[in-house]
Amino acid sequence: MKITLLLPPGEYLKNLTQFITGFKEEVFLFTELNEEALKTLEETDILISTPFFPLRKNILERMKNLKFVQVASTGYDHIDVDYLKSKGIIVSNVPDANDESVAEYVIMVALAFLKRFEYSLNSTRKGEWVLGELANTTYDLKDKIFGILGMGRKGKALAKRLINFEVTIIYHDIRKLNEEEENKLGARYVELEKLFQYSDIISIHLPLNETTRNLVNINLLKMAKNNCFIINTSRGEIVNVNDIIEALNKGIIAGYATDVYSKEPPEPDDPLLKHPKVIVTPHQAGVSKDATMRIAQKSFSNVLLFLQGGKPINQV
Repeated sequence: MKITLLLPPGEYLKNLTQFITGFKEEVFLFTELNEEALKTLEETDILISTPFFPLRKNILERMKNLKFVQVASTGYDHIDVDYLKSKGIIVSNVPDANDESVAEYVIMVALAFLKRFEYSLNSTRKGEWVLGELANTTYDLKDKIFGILGMGRKGKALAKRLINFEVTIIYHDIRKLNEEEENKLGARYVELEKLFQYSDIISIHLPLNETTRNLVNINLLKMAKNNCFIINTSRGEIVNVNDIIEALNKGIIAGYATDVYSKEPPEPDDPLLKHPKVIVTPHQAGVSKDATMRIAQKSFSNVLLFLQGGKPINQV
């Protein structure tokens, strides 16, 4: 059997050597989807990939030998899963390896916004002493209303870590948690509109599908407090970029942080990159070294299970 890995370039690849060398099968690693990679994919039996490589039907139908796809991430909207299933090809993801990483990132960004960390850092480096201004324009996380849009694994991981910050946690999801789960997380269910009306900070943790695409639009944003700050670590297309820019420019909301974009990496002229009220990062929330190693371990273990005739876990 042939195993092909499609992974973005980076130093982290050195850490994967220990896993790759453990396979007796032929293993091919590509960091870009070029002609050589496509030719190899045509004869590949097992594919390990990430959301950085969109794989639609026109590519997948060339992979005549494909039997199993291991997505080395939580999200799998970059792959035409319906087509693969119609061909009897198994698709698995890793739904929980970076829950902690994403939760910590969200809290970091929330604190950076409330404490005006970027402004404080840059002004101090320039020799400006803005203590008096910051004393009247920064806030504590304690006693804020923190809204979580999507209470799956990552939403729950975030709620669990917010408890000690003594915030009020509200959430919205298509599935309401049972009373025991809500009490454990200190979270209260509200309708979507109420989440935007009440929250000081909103963190988005939703999958991308036809019901969530452009879910956060101007109509919803107009319901928010003008001091509301929104954090998106899920998928760029869930938030309508034109509407979020309009909301920021008109003072409808106070700020937006995004770790995800409709095109990655984003174009240099993407309006989000230069906006003074937007915090931008390069899809890093779930890819710390610790999380990457957990994802690699779970992905390669699942491939090994498949090779040994077992049933892969976390099938989508």
